[in-house]
Amino acid sequence: MLGLLVLCGTPFAGLQPAKSERHTAEEALAAAVSSDRLRKDVRDLVALGPRMGGTPSGDLAAAHSDRLFREMGLGSRIERDPPLLSHWEEDWSVEIAPAGGRLESAWPYGFSPSASGSGELLIVNDLASPGIESSWKGRVIYTPGSIMRGYAAVAASPHRPLAILTSHPNDPKKYIDWSRIGSLQPSDAHPVPVFALSYLDGRTVEAAAASRASVRFNLNTTIRRGQPATTIATLGGRDSRERRYYLVTAHGDSDAGGPGADDNASGVATVLEIARVLSSLAKDGRVRPAFSIHFVIWGTEYHSAKAFIEREGAKLADCLGVINFDETGTGAEREAIYFESNDVPWNAALLRALERVGEDYVGKPGFWPEFTTNPSQGGTDSYAFLPKAYKGQDYTMLQIPATTVYTAAWDALAPLAQTPGWDPKGWSTPGRLVVDYSAYYHSSGDTPDNTTEREPQNMVRAVKAVAIALLRLTAER
Repeated sequence: MLGLLVLCGTPFAGLQPAKSERHTAEEALAAAVSSDRLRKDVRDLVALGPRMGGTPSGDLAAAHSDRLFREMGLGSRIERDPPLLSHWEEDWSVEIAPAGGRLESAWPYGFSPSASGSGELLIVNDLASPGIESSWKGRVIYTPGSIMRGYAAVAASPHRPLAILTSHPNDPKKYIDWSRIGSLQPSDAHPVPVFALSYLDGRTVEAAAASRASVRFNLNTTIRRGQPATTIATLGGRDSRERRYYLVTAHGDSDAGGPGADDNASGVATVLEIARVLSSLAKDGRVRPAFSIHFVIWGTEYHSAKAFIEREGAKLADCLGVINFDETGTGAEREAIYFESNDVPWNAALLRALERVGEDYVGKPGFWPEFTTNPSQGGTDSYAFLPKAYKGQDYTMLQIPATTVYTAAWDALAPLAQTPGWDPKGWSTPGRLVVDYSAYYHSSGDTPDNTTEREPQNMVRAVKAVAIALLRLTAER
């Protein structure tokens, strides 16, 4: 889902400079944020491919971020994380035969095998019921719903089909022209490829099946063990003996295997821009952070954050806070910025600092019309630093403040009950708030043209909110 900042202590008191100095620095920071650079970073990352950990495009993306950090004058390095099974697709095609045309929305599920063939179309409304029939063998199945409950049994059957086509089972208003991308369980032994289709292409296939048409398909994919590449850059603190630090993070992979402009090239671009602006102000002497800031682009969501925690070992106790970014590039129905996990008790100081920034700038030109903190939802790298009681992963027993900052999450509006003691800022119903979503979540439509090119203001706001908060949190005493 999002990107990240972690706190292992609460050195907040007494860190803010005099009001006039603070305002001068914050105004300089806000003026330095570049919408053009943010958009370019997203376009450049998407052009590299899905950037999955342990793949060639993932390595290229890590090298790209490393180069940009170095150009900012930051110390930067690439860490290789533990191996995992990775996949990438070189090319594919799905078309209705003999003359029905190519299904342009078709996108392979992750870990689908290389395969090619042609078979008569057959509609199966539920892959898991009533059971696998001998008529499936040698055909191409279309199922207008989830394949996950039935895929394993179908793949193991001697009557398995040549390929499976599917479209997302949610409201037809979603994914009209784009496929909702999924993934099979990580394996290099799946025998049947799966292709996701848009809602409209699903209707085309249904009509073709009624006339006993066939489908031709081809897929070239690579599945192998690879080591994700995580990029870590550092803006040093004022005192070289000061070991404490903040983490500012985002996962670098398109975890669905699609273009991943919003999820999560937008988060990466946000981290890069915060690093650029703060390092530039530091060079000019306008910012002297008391603590170091580590900027981290995870090679693979969760997997790489876990590897970082394990590598840090006892040094993780020096971490002052984690701010993670995931999906800062769009929003379907609101113009809001969200600060997650206000239900975690040791997040209070960090989230109050972000909330104060929200209050100071809400409604001002170039800032956010709406903002709120919200309870934990799970599903992104900040939860690598939290316990399971708060939807975390239990990778560490330290009580590290960790939040994700974002402008959209998931694929539908999410009404939430606000955590007691926290005001849902700007929402009309007391105690309730609504989390916005991406209309292109985990889909082939998650492209710059559909997200960050349309709404670059989302990334700009995320940069300003967190960079200003970091100015305050790392100010000289």
